[in-house]
Parts: sequence; structure tokens; C-alpha cells
Amino acid sequence: MKTRELHKALAFCLGLTILPFAGCQQRDVVDAERDADGDTRIHVDGDAVDSNFEQAEQQFDRAGEEIKEGAQQVGAAVQEGAEQLGDAVQEGAERIEAEVGPVAREVLSDAGITAKVKARLVADPEVNPFHIDVDTVDGRVTLNGKVRSEDVRAEAEKLASRTEGVKSVVNLIQVAGQEPPAPPETGR
Repeated sequence: MKTRELHKALAFCLGLTILPFAGCQQRDVVDAERDADGDTRIHVDGDAVDSNFEQAEQQFDRAGEEIKEGAQQVGAAVQEGAEQLGDAVQEGAERIEAEVGPVAREVLSDAGITAKVKARLVADPEVNPFHIDVDTVDGRVTLNGKVRSEDVRAEAEKLASRTEGVKSVVNLIQVAGQEPPAPPETGR
């Protein structure tokens, strides 16, 4: 990941944490005074409360958009890096095959497929790739982990199956709150 994009992402997060303390105009929202009899009278300026709330809401909306943009930039950089890693692994596999043989190439090819599947998961904003494990053996990808919905589970499988070099996908991802899927039966 490029250092510049990491710094942007960190700046967005820092900005979000200090946002509630910045940018709100200081207006007297609550006034308290004593009358001639010594009774305390409290007045809340509803317009000022509404104004401050609207300003904070606008700032949070802007911060959310900036964080979303930063996350997309970080996701794109991670995807690019993973794709470059996958390409480098493929190139290395080709060189090793010439020296060691096809078995070594198959192992490195599987590592490249795993990297490419992970890159596709990272690039999809709906899928949290940090809760999904990807294992590849002979071009057959197995997905494990836990996700929040059936839609995310299906999207992860679709992304994996559409990745170059993938022969098949076994989706063992569990949806939170549901029973884990049964492992596929193996023919003997």
C-alpha cells in the first residue's frame, strides 16, 4: 500500500475523532438567571440547539464521505498491490518450473490465485475480506469465515469463482446467527 494513501486514511480517521470538538459556533444555548425573588429561571434556545445539531450533522456527513473516499482509495491500492503480488508469484512460478518442475509451479500458482481472490474481496465495498480465509489447492478455492449476511456470502463466492485460474469454489463461509454450512461430500 502506498504510504501517501495510508497517511490520507489516518488523517480522515483522526479528523473524524476530533470533529465533535471543532467547527461548532459557540452560542449560548442555555441561559440561567435569577429573578428578584432569587428563583432561578432557565431558558433553552431551541433554535441554537437545532442549528448546532444541523452543523454537526453536516460535518459528520462530510466526514463520512471523506472516509468513504479514503477507504475506496485504500481498497484500490490494496487491490493493486495484491494483483502485483499475484503477478510476481506467477512470474516466479514460471522461473521455478523451469528449474524445479511443475509441482513447484502448481504450489506458487495456487498462492497467486489466493492473492487474486483476496484482492477481489478487498475491492468490493460490501465484503469484509478480513473475516474471510481463502485457501487454494490445485486451483480449487475454499472460503472460510463469518460474514453478516447471506448476500455477502454469495458475493464472496461469486467474486472467487470469477477469478482467473479458479477451477471451483467451496464456500464454507458462515452467516452470523445461522448454522455453519455443511462441508461438501467428497466422492471416493
